Amino acid sequence: IIGVSAMTSMLVNAAFAPQPAIPASIIFKERPLLEQVDAKELAKKLLTKNQFSCLGKLLGKESAWKPTAKNPTSSAKGIGQLLNVTYRNLGMKHTEASVPQLVATLAYIHRRYVTPCNAWDHFKKKNYY
Repeated sequence: IIGVSAMTSMLVNAAFAPQPAIPASIIFKERPLLEQVDAKELAKKLLTKNQFSCLGKLLGKESAWKPTAKNPTSSAKGIGQLLNVTYRNLGMKHTEASVPQLVATLAYIHRRYVTPCNAWDHFKKKNYY
Protein backbone atom coordinates (compact mmCIF):
# COMPACT_ATOMS: atom_id res chain seq x y z
CA ILE A 1 0.00 0.00 0.00
CA ILE A 2 1.28 3.43 -0.97
CA GLY A 3 1.11 6.12 1.69
CA VAL A 4 -0.69 9.42 1.15
CA SER A 5 2.60 11.29 0.95
CA ALA A 6 3.99 8.95 -1.70
CA MET A 7 0.74 9.10 -3.72
CA THR A 8 0.71 12.91 -3.56
CA SER A 9 4.32 13.02 -4.69
CA MET A 10 3.57 10.72 -7.66
CA LEU A 11 0.57 12.82 -8.73
CA VAL A 12 2.51 16.08 -8.45
CA ASN A 13 5.40 14.64 -10.43
CA ALA A 14 3.05 13.37 -13.12
CA ALA A 15 1.20 16.68 -13.32
CA PHE A 16 4.36 18.75 -13.62
CA ALA A 17 6.48 16.38 -15.69
CA PRO A 18 7.62 18.15 -18.86
CA GLN A 19 5.48 17.22 -21.82
CA PRO A 20 6.15 18.24 -25.42
CA ALA A 21 3.82 21.00 -26.58
CA ILE A 22 3.23 19.07 -29.78
CA PRO A 23 3.83 15.32 -29.93
CA ALA A 24 6.69 14.38 -32.25
CA SER A 25 4.39 12.08 -34.22
CA ILE A 26 2.28 15.07 -35.25
CA ILE A 27 5.26 17.30 -36.03
CA PHE A 28 6.90 14.84 -38.37
CA LYS A 29 3.67 13.83 -40.10
CA GLU A 30 2.43 17.38 -40.70
CA ARG A 31 5.68 19.34 -40.94
CA PRO A 32 8.55 18.29 -43.18
CA LEU A 33 12.06 18.12 -41.86
CA LEU A 34 14.06 21.28 -42.51
CA GLU A 35 16.21 19.52 -45.09
CA GLN A 36 13.08 18.56 -47.03
CA VAL A 37 11.76 22.11 -47.35
CA ASP A 38 12.52 23.77 -50.67
CA ALA A 39 13.91 27.27 -50.10
CA LYS A 40 12.45 28.61 -53.33
CA GLU A 41 8.97 27.35 -52.46
CA LEU A 42 9.29 28.81 -48.97
CA ALA A 43 10.31 32.18 -50.41
CA LYS A 44 7.23 32.11 -52.67
CA LYS A 45 5.06 31.72 -49.59
CA LEU A 46 6.86 34.39 -47.57
CA LEU A 47 7.04 37.13 -50.21
CA THR A 48 4.63 38.89 -52.51
CA LYS A 49 4.71 37.79 -56.13
CA ASN A 50 6.64 40.92 -57.11
CA GLN A 51 9.18 40.63 -54.28
CA PHE A 52 9.68 36.94 -55.05
CA SER A 53 10.30 37.82 -58.69
CA CYS A 54 13.02 40.28 -57.66
CA LEU A 55 14.56 37.77 -55.25
CA GLY A 56 14.49 35.11 -57.97
CA LYS A 57 16.35 37.37 -60.38
CA LEU A 58 18.88 38.32 -57.73
CA LEU A 59 19.55 34.78 -56.55
CA GLY A 60 19.52 33.55 -60.13
CA LYS A 61 22.51 35.81 -60.78
CA GLU A 62 24.22 35.14 -57.46
CA SER A 63 23.93 31.37 -57.11
CA ALA A 64 21.18 29.96 -59.32
CA TRP A 65 19.55 29.02 -55.96
CA LYS A 66 22.34 26.48 -55.32
CA PRO A 67 23.10 26.15 -51.59
CA THR A 68 26.57 24.79 -52.44
CA ALA A 69 27.57 27.77 -54.61
CA LYS A 70 30.93 29.30 -53.64
CA ASN A 71 32.69 32.40 -54.84
CA PRO A 72 36.26 31.49 -55.83
CA THR A 73 37.66 34.89 -54.81
CA SER A 74 35.96 35.54 -51.45
CA SER A 75 34.23 33.80 -48.54
CA ALA A 76 30.82 34.31 -50.20
CA LYS A 77 28.80 31.13 -50.36
CA GLY A 78 25.32 29.69 -50.49
CA ILE A 79 22.17 30.85 -52.24
CA GLY A 80 22.62 34.45 -51.11
CA GLN A 81 26.40 34.47 -51.59
CA LEU A 82 26.82 35.97 -48.13
CA LEU A 83 30.29 36.53 -46.73
CA ASN A 84 31.41 34.86 -43.50
CA VAL A 85 31.43 38.27 -41.81
CA THR A 86 27.84 38.84 -42.94
CA TYR A 87 26.72 35.59 -41.31
CA ARG A 88 28.51 36.66 -38.11
CA ASN A 89 26.92 40.11 -38.22
CA LEU A 90 23.52 38.43 -38.52
CA GLY A 91 24.33 36.22 -35.52
CA MET A 92 24.23 33.13 -37.70
CA LYS A 93 26.58 30.47 -38.97
CA HIS A 94 26.72 29.26 -42.53
CA THR A 95 25.12 25.89 -43.12
CA GLU A 96 24.72 23.79 -46.25
CA ALA A 97 20.92 23.66 -45.71
CA SER A 98 19.09 25.97 -48.10
CA VAL A 99 16.34 27.17 -45.74
CA PRO A 100 18.70 28.69 -43.14
CA GLN A 101 20.61 30.24 -46.04
CA LEU A 102 17.35 31.77 -47.29
CA VAL A 103 16.59 33.12 -43.82
CA ALA A 104 20.06 34.67 -43.61
CA THR A 105 19.73 36.13 -47.12
CA LEU A 106 16.34 37.66 -46.39
CA ALA A 107 17.59 39.03 -43.05
CA TYR A 108 20.57 40.64 -44.80
CA ILE A 109 18.38 42.08 -47.55
CA HIS A 110 15.94 43.47 -45.01
CA ARG A 111 18.70 45.12 -42.95
CA ARG A 112 20.44 46.67 -45.91
CA TYR A 113 17.78 47.20 -48.61
CA VAL A 114 14.43 46.55 -46.89
CA THR A 115 13.03 44.61 -49.85
CA PRO A 116 14.32 42.13 -52.43
CA CYS A 117 13.34 44.56 -55.21
CA ASN A 118 15.54 47.27 -53.68
CA ALA A 119 18.39 44.74 -53.47
CA TRP A 120 17.79 43.73 -57.09
CA ASP A 121 17.82 47.39 -58.20
CA HIS A 122 21.16 47.86 -56.42
CA PHE A 123 22.53 44.70 -58.03
CA LYS A 124 21.57 45.91 -61.51
CA LYS A 125 23.52 49.14 -60.93
CA LYS A 126 26.57 47.78 -59.11
CA ASN A 127 26.66 44.04 -59.97
CA TYR A 128 26.58 43.15 -56.28
CA TYR A 129 24.18 43.62 -53.41
